[in-house]
Amino acid sequence: MEERAAAEEAYRASVSRLQHTAHRNMRQTVAYATVFVAVMATWMIFIGQPTPTTFPWYAISILSGAFGLSTYVVREPRPRLYVLVAAVVLAVVGVTGIFLTD
Repeated sequence: MEERAAAEEAYRASVSRLQHTAHRNMRQTVAYATVFVAVMATWMIFIGQPTPTTFPWYAISILSGAFGLSTYVVREPRPRLYVLVAAVVLAVVGVTGIFLTD
């Protein structure tokens, strides 16, 4: 009976580590995506793409990248999740605004 309990505990610990790693990788990928959107928006500004009506949307996209980068500074899990959600929302709003005003 002890062997079975030890095996169950080892299995639970293994699954827990796997879930933790998967969540961390997902958060990093989402943060990288917002940074990518910001880099592309910055590049478009440098090449002169935005018009006066689209410029605020480019600025929002760049702000999303700043939030995405700040997820690496925030250490507490709950605030880091809020910062990541803000980055995603800003990226979606910025990219949607760019496409709708173009």
